[in-house]
Amino acid sequence: MGKDKLKSRNIMTRDDLVAYLETVLAGLRQGTLILDNEERPLILRPSDSIEAELEIKQKSDKEKLELKLSWVPNKMQPLTPVATQLEAPVLPSSPLGDEAKKK
Repeated sequence: MGKDKLKSRNIMTRDDLVAYLETVLAGLRQGTLILDNEERPLILRPSDSIEAELEIKQKSDKEKLELKLSWVPNKMQPLTPVATQLEAPVLPSSPLGDEAKKK
């Protein structure tokens, strides 16, 4: 399989971010994350073993939390988009669509 990449940076409300992260969590629970890319969807199949890296920074004028997750794809999870789209939540490539302010 080739290398696909999707990178997005957006400004959103805290409530919108919570809703987006809840969709990510639902996908992690189900074992399939579908990211709606403009070209074609990216389907991620997280395994039971996930490496999590957390970095927190606090300055007087800015606070930052970075969460990075990585895993070896679960080969037992089917990769067929039709089957997985019926069950897995779909994450838009830009959490707020056209309303998002990109940095």
